[in-house]
Amino acid sequence: MIRRFLKPRIRPGTIIRGTGRYRFMRLLGEGGMGAVWLAEKIGEAGFRKLMAIKMVKDERLKDERALEMFLDEARLVANLVHPNIVQVYQLFKREQAVFVVMEYVFGTSLLDILERAEELGEPVPVDIGTYIAIRIARGLYYAHNKVNPEGQHLGIVHRDVCPSNILVSFRGVPKLTDFGVAKAATSKVDDEGNVVWGKYPYMAPEAVSRKGTDPRSDIYSLGLATFELFTGHLAHEATNTRALKEILAKETRGDRDVRLFRDPFPAPLAEVIIKATDRNPEKRHANAKEFAEDLEQVLLMHMMFPDEERLADYLATLFPEARKHRWY
Repeated sequence: MIRRFLKPRIRPGTIIRGTGRYRFMRLLGEGGMGAVWLAEKIGEAGFRKLMAIKMVKDERLKDERALEMFLDEARLVANLVHPNIVQVYQLFKREQAVFVVMEYVFGTSLLDILERAEELGEPVPVDIGTYIAIRIARGLYYAHNKVNPEGQHLGIVHRDVCPSNILVSFRGVPKLTDFGVAKAATSKVDDEGNVVWGKYPYMAPEAVSRKGTDPRSDIYSLGLATFELFTGHLAHEATNTRALKEILAKETRGDRDVRLFRDPFPAPLAEVIIKATDRNPEKRHANAKEFAEDLEQVLLMHMMFPDEERLADYLATLFPEARKHRWY
């Protein structure tokens, strides 16, 4: 049984002790499970390091199931160490509240990039969008194949891959975050057959029908996010399960063809996205590595060689603060 935690009193300037001291600076955002704060770890001899700290949202504090999912996320992600996954450093309890200390990504989200590109009326360059998708696919492949120290496969599925959960540092490093609704063999909350997880516009058909998810479900979600990245359009504008089921029932394979919205566009890249977003999991890429490799092959075919520097340069054209803080 989990102890119920009282509402924490956190405001800018609050100092909490974990392994060291953390000074809360400002609220970064809120998600379904918790609020995320920018904080500064204070150490000896003037040591300072910026961190992100996630804590249970006030209205969730009395929800034992939600709290267990929050703890599940911290335990799960703590051992995911990959350059394209946001790192978790510590879980601790203080002042009758739960805190997860994470890597602070100084940058923006893919959602912000999409919105800014739309404001400017300039579509995201093909090489940039493909590079972001490749790096996130590599992070997913690592998570999907993660084992514990005893060699047991953890069976991780993110279940919420979407533009708001993809961060991009101003140095040009894409990172997947928010494993708050991920499932794994070690999860204490397992009700996939009864509850639909994730955001409706990016949800895989098998998740909608409650047939269970696997790594190919994350590939589907990333495929839809990639489609949106290149078109500026949501693939599915649904706000509930019923609406999404109706959309999927009418959808054809060609509806996910980027060329319907953007011309010219590389045909091989359009086909990769169509494959990733096939309604039938058996017809998608077998794993995220295969998806990444198909995307990389497209870049090679068209003599495009994007990297972190190229992505950082692009972000500097979108956001004034990106150039200023690129080397932060």
